Amino acid sequence: MDPALAGLAGAAGTALVEAMATDFWKTAKRRLTRIVSRGAPAAEEDLTRRLEESASRLGRQSPPEQTVMAAEQAEWTALLTAFLARHVEAAAELQDFVVQVRASLPDQEPVHVVQHITAERNAFIAGRDQHISLSLDDDGR
Repeated sequence: MDPALAGLAGAAGTALVEAMATDFWKTAKRRLTRIVSRGAPAAEEDLTRRLEESASRLGRQSPPEQTVMAAEQAEWTALLTAFLARHVEAAAELQDFVVQVRASLPDQEPVHVVQHITAERNAFIAGRDQHISLSLDDDGR
């Protein structure tokens, strides 16, 4: 499979699972069902049922555990990968789906971390980047 299509399937699976806990879920579910079912009523019903079961598994915990979310993302990524292997022509529709879902998701609040560190003479604390500047004490040492 084309790596771009595999990446698209992964992005769509992730966007889908993230949408399950938002107000946009019904719209996302309806849109994905329409894309994947390709107009077949039986496929549409089956996919709708699977989406609801998936959302239900995530909804049992608030907030959902990362392992549960990862499992759902993997399941939907696999399904969408198989779908794109059979229907390459649907890639543009699926890309539009990902863009629409991502645009509807609430912005993530930035996390601010503040550290207060007290160190004695000549102590260095390393984080991601380390910049060292030394100053001499008043006595010249």
